[in-house]
Amino acid sequence: MGSLKVGDTVKMKYGGEAKVLAEFGSGGQGTVYKVSYNGKEYALKWYHKDVFKGKEKDFYQNLENNIQKGAPTKDFLWPLGITEVHAGVFGYIMDVRPTGYYELTEFFVGSKKQKQVRFKSFNAVADAAINIIQAFRELHNSGYSYQDINNGNFFINPENGKVLICDNDNVSPFGVNLGILGKQRYMAPEVVTGKNDPDKQSDRFSLAVILFRLLFINHPLEGKRSTPPCMTKELERRYYGEEPVFVMDPNDDRNRPVPGTDKNLKTFWPVYPQYIKDLFIRAFSSDVMLKKAPRVIEKEWLDVFFRFKASVVKCPHCKEETFISQQGNNTCIECKKKITVPNAIQFSTVTVPLYPGTKLMMWHADSSQNDVETKLGEIVANPSNPNMFGIKNLSTLSWKVNLPDGSQKPLAPGAVVPVKKDFTIECTTNPKDAGKII
Repeated sequence: MGSLKVGDTVKMKYGGEAKVLAEFGSGGQGTVYKVSYNGKEYALKWYHKDVFKGKEKDFYQNLENNIQKGAPTKDFLWPLGITEVHAGVFGYIMDVRPTGYYELTEFFVGSKKQKQVRFKSFNAVADAAINIIQAFRELHNSGYSYQDINNGNFFINPENGKVLICDNDNVSPFGVNLGILGKQRYMAPEVVTGKNDPDKQSDRFSLAVILFRLLFINHPLEGKRSTPPCMTKELERRYYGEEPVFVMDPNDDRNRPVPGTDKNLKTFWPVYPQYIKDLFIRAFSSDVMLKKAPRVIEKEWLDVFFRFKASVVKCPHCKEETFISQQGNNTCIECKKKITVPNAIQFSTVTVPLYPGTKLMMWHADSSQNDVETKLGEIVANPSNPNMFGIKNLSTLSWKVNLPDGSQKPLAPGAVVPVKKDFTIECTTNPKDAGKII
């Protein structure tokens, strides 16, 4: 059985049949169909014949193992069931992508049929980054590597930054590779050169490429040096494997962006906070790319993007989104007017400037909880005096507010404490997580 047509049925290994309702699309490995199975609609990925080059049994067994183990997080469109083998061909079913999600590629370019997709807000960008990073952190913590991270793996909701990760059939336990190397332009240098099979470390390089493109759209390694008139396999190996050069490397300007193609990078590189740019500079430094220094791990990315998420506020002058990176004077990225931030809250690992709209997350207080969703508090302006700020308790826990005179007051959920220097706020059950207003 090769390609399927509407009305065909395919036997599932553990009982029942999936009936083909429509075709979603086709790619290099197979074709995806809309099917009905046990009264519910799913997506069926049906592989092309001979796509596994003799490793069909290994691939089939790996898929079965992944189905039994289950998805690391809800962000994965994980295989849910596998078909029987039909004349050497098989497939698996997964949930159908819901409406409102767009492939990451659509955020990079537009077409006659589809306008370029844009995020509703910088807050949505931050949430998309956090969701992607945390998904791969959980995947790696579960003993898997993805091995083929690329622009076609992600569906993102531009309104809220929610993410769904597809093509999870290539996911394998550490130390196992079924012949999948990855997609050119996203593969780590050691995979391009053949020095290593894909693994957790190569995933981390590919993740850095995805995050860079999420923010800046341009590719981090594609500049005037690495975009010759005629690309050959030898040149690809050099530019993506042997001698990759970051387009914004502060110590090497050989591969700066090509004028005319760098509009997005020229627009956004000056805008984003320096601490974000610094981590990208490290991730794409020669030593890190060539594995002479450690790759940036997921927790480091999460620390940076949670700091960024807390910095996104509305400018009081032009009402557009901007960033506040520090206590004191900040400049709006839109109207260029000054925004003064009198105070910040100092946790054990991060200091967050306090300005209306800032969200305090559990991650800021205690990242060891591995909680990327819980909002602890929000900075609000006093309705009677907009220049006076407070912290609203968004949690379900009564906080303890320690005053400079040594006294302590409770703060019930939904209540607000004034932002005053030297107040120390215990917003979790662990006093070590307390934040001090400075």
